[in-house]
Order: sequence, then C-alpha cells, then structure tokens
Amino acid sequence: MKKLFYLILLLCIGIHSHAQNKVVVESIRSYSMFGPTMHYMEDPNVQQTIQTRLTAFLHNNYNLDLVNETLPVIVYTSPESLINKKVTFKTNDTSTWHLFIELYEYDPKWFLAGSMSQLEDSIIINKSKSVFQISILLANGQQQIINDQNIFAAITTTESSGGGISPKNIFLTKKSFISLVNVGLEMALDSSNQTELIEIKAPPVYYADNFILKQLKNSTKTEIKENKGVWQFNLNGNPEVLRMGEELYDEIWVKRKLIDSSATPLLLSKMKETGNTASSDFIYLRQECRDVFQDKNYTIKLATEIDPFSQSTSKKEIFTNFLPGAVNMMLLGKDTVAVFEIFKKVGDPNKQIYLDKTTNGIDSSSMASISDKPYTFQVIYDYQMTGKIKGSYFTINSFWNNEMKELYLNKQLICIVKGKTDPENFILINGYNNTEMIKELLLIAYNKFLQ
Repeated sequence: MKKLFYLILLLCIGIHSHAQNKVVVESIRSYSMFGPTMHYMEDPNVQQTIQTRLTAFLHNNYNLDLVNETLPVIVYTSPESLINKKVTFKTNDTSTWHLFIELYEYDPKWFLAGSMSQLEDSIIINKSKSVFQISILLANGQQQIINDQNIFAAITTTESSGGGISPKNIFLTKKSFISLVNVGLEMALDSSNQTELIEIKAPPVYYADNFILKQLKNSTKTEIKENKGVWQFNLNGNPEVLRMGEELYDEIWVKRKLIDSSATPLLLSKMKETGNTASSDFIYLRQECRDVFQDKNYTIKLATEIDPFSQSTSKKEIFTNFLPGAVNMMLLGKDTVAVFEIFKKVGDPNKQIYLDKTTNGIDSSSMASISDKPYTFQVIYDYQMTGKIKGSYFTINSFWNNEMKELYLNKQLICIVKGKTDPENFILINGYNNTEMIKELLLIAYNKFLQ
C-alpha cells in the first residue's frame, strides 16, 4: 500500500520549535479508486467550509494563523499521478509553517489486500463501502517535520428517509464528505491522537433527478424485509405479509387447440394477428401470489409468444416476447382483478437523471456536483405496464435496470418503489393510503417474469 508523503521524509525530522504566526497549505492532493467522490473538493463552498474549520483548529491548537488563500486542491484521476511529485515550499520565510494534505479513497477489498490489513477492527473494514485515508504532514518554518500522521475512516451506510437512485461508486453526500474531511484532519493534526481507524455511518447517496426528488418532500419511507420471496412490512399501522410463488407456464394454444379457459377473445385475436399460430407456441407465464394476512390468493398471467426460430439463449429473452394489447391479467380466485398490456423500452423525454450530481434524497438544497462535466441520462423504461385494476386506470414504470418503479393510479403518481428483484422500500406520494391497492400493484410490478 502506498505510503503518503514519502518524498517529504527526505527532510530532516526536527524537534518542536516555538510556535509561529502563520501556516500555509502547500498542497491538497486527492484520488479515489471509485472515481467521482473527490470532485466534491473542487466545490468552492466545500473548500471554504474546510478552510474555516481548519483555521480555527490550527489557531486553537498550534497558535497558528492559516494564510487566507484559495486551497491548492488537485483531484487526480489515476494513482500513478501521485507518484514522484516533487515537494516544493511556497516560501522560505522561517515564520511560516507548511501543511501538506492528502486524501485517498480505497476499495475495501484492495485496502485489506495491502499492507494496512494489520489495522485493528478489520471487521469494520470488511462491512464498509469504502475506506478513506486522510494524511497530513506539518512542517515548521525551518521545514522540520512536526507532525506526520494518517487517519483511516471506514464508510458504512445507515438508513434514512431519503429515496431515489443510488450510485454504485459514491458513498458520501457532500455534507457527509465535509464532515469526514474536517474530523479526519483534526484527528490527524492532533499529536496526542492514538486512534488510527474510525467508522463513519453515513446516510445513503442518490443521484439528482427532475422527477423523483420533488415528490419526496414530507414523505415517509417504508422498509420491506424480504426472505425467500416473502415480503414483510408495515403499512398504515398494520403488519403486512406478501408471498411470491413459483414461476410456472401454461399452454394457451397448441396445434390450433385452445386449452386455457381464461384466454379472452382479445387474446385469441392477438395470437392470430401474429400469423405464427402454426409455428409458435403461445403460453401464459403464471405466478401465484398470496396476501397472507388477508388470506387472498392471486394469480398473475402474462401472455407470451415463443418463436421456435428465435436465436435467444437465455430464459429472460425467450419468455419476454409479450403479446400486444391488454391480454395480461391478475386474478383473485376466479375473478379478474386487473388487465393490462406490457411495453418494453419506452423512452420518456421529460424525465432525466443527473449522473454528475448527488443529493441526500430528501431536498434539492443538498445537491452537489461530482463531475466537471454535465452528464444527463434520459429515462427509458425497461417495462411499462398500463391497464385497469378494479375500475381504475393504472401504470407501472420500471426503469434503471428495473431497480426503480413508479406506480400511477388514474394518472396520479401514488408510490415510488426501490428494488430490482424484490421491493426493498417504497414511498407513498401525497398521503395515498389504499393498502389493498398498493399491495396488488406491488405484486404486479414484481412478478418474476419482469426482472
């Protein structure tokens, strides 16, 4: 593992001299194995906050006044850039001290594989999302080293009321990043500090967007516990348990003979419209579901054409050639609860995700840049389901590789759900509280044939 400030070690190690009047930050060098996080350091507000805290600490603990100038921040894009950088001092004035700072973000698996794996509390590192190294070197006016120390911070994630799309490579909001840097610098500059590794429990980070964030204000997140296809959560003060059953297949049409009694005239016409009734197989993808506490058994049936000449090699590809029209259904016993159609790869030009900005998933004031270039992603739905459920119109939009879902009822957004194969949490919009409707739409949205 890289030893920071190794070039500085060529300097003579001196003893503590009399306190001086000024200290200058010679450099702040940073690099992240994950990429974006260190770009927070380029934000003038972040720099000002760190500078203010650093000024107070140096004055109170070293009787030094920090020179008031722009912090010399450099964000490197490769670790090689940190190597063999010549150390220079801005001034030879013996009344001015010198502070060098480096920030390094490790992938925990690389961190544990390196020479720092002997640190205590490796369990904390194992469960962490990332590990930060904050290093300082403080030299006096004679360029003698007074303090040279590293602090390591393991970042883990706590629950929060926020929601949205989570990055895979950013684990701190701007506010959490500032707190980490301030605490780390103060610990590293404290010559009496004996702590080498700390754990930082930070709230989750979300990408900024123009359609989810504005819906989340004053909303409450509901967490879902999943175990082997069983979902447990509390809704409107009551415990709820939903169960997703086995994925099954029912033949609809074989050799021109109808064998499924639930097939509708619309479905029959859609099968004939393909012109493939002699070659293709038409099947229902069937999944049994259960509302445990209400003792209700549901069946979801999706109508699909299987082309024997298809070049698809995976089940996911073979069984997703959905027939057009509202030929798919949810049954409660023998009663039809919902009918709907399925569209794939539908774009929405009005919905954008900003991959160059992060938020806390609660309010727009937390928005921060993690890139020097704009990077906007236009939403394309992996699946869009539209139809009628108990006399009301509904739409389910599934996007971001099926990790996010929106539930609409009569064109009004009622719920935002996070979770790819099973729901992890959801937020009800504008106080919507029809428990039965939410549960039925969740079952439709997360049937296993749409993953």
